[in-house]
Amino acid sequence: MKTLTTTLLFFVLTVSTINGQNKSYSKWSVQLNALSVLPNEGDPIEGADLTMSNSFGFELGINYFFNKNISTELSLGYSKHETKIQYSDWIQHRYYSIGDVKLVPLNLNFQYHFILNNFRPYVGAGINYTHFYVKEKELIGGVYGAEFDSTFGFTLQGGINYDINNRWFVNFDVKQMFISTDMTTYHGWCGTPAKSTNTKMATPCPDYNVEDIVNKVDINPLSIGLGIGYKF
Repeated sequence: MKTLTTTLLFFVLTVSTINGQNKSYSKWSVQLNALSVLPNEGDPIEGADLTMSNSFGFELGINYFFNKNISTELSLGYSKHETKIQYSDWIQHRYYSIGDVKLVPLNLNFQYHFILNNFRPYVGAGINYTHFYVKEKELIGGVYGAEFDSTFGFTLQGGINYDINNRWFVNFDVKQMFISTDMTTYHGWCGTPAKSTNTKMATPCPDYNVEDIVNKVDINPLSIGLGIGYKF
């Protein structure tokens, strides 16, 4: 009987402690961040390099807390990057414009939060799904358009929240997204300048619809965000 009473008392105290903890934090929060997005491109194109400009964007995120320390975050980002293929030889550099490529990454991350008074640093990791939109720029004789396949990847994350009061907080967030995709370029050469340094041997095509498929192009953007959030 004494053992049963002790067990029941322990159970009641544990439940009371958990309920007390549940009252000390908000289960949901949302945040809107301004972003600086820095791609780290890599490609298998022979004699050339894919280049994407650094850019600004934004991100909207929603967070659900299982307890004070563990949460899951779903975030949707947006950024637009001027994209080119650069050919280099010992005489000159040549750029063939693909156009403005818009990155729309959807991230689902699990996070662990450390509680340091008003400061709440966190680390996280999860999966990523990125969709690409391309606004084409026509360049006669060169690449004038492209497509990037939507793709899955994964994400590492770190950041810090600073509580202004019980509801509002400032968020600083860093995400390293690992994104690899297949790229199809459309250009006006009957040769294959996207895969060869000998572009002088290529012949212009009148219909400008030649395709080159480049597999496993790495984008790997680093996203740095600063914004405001609300807990409810």
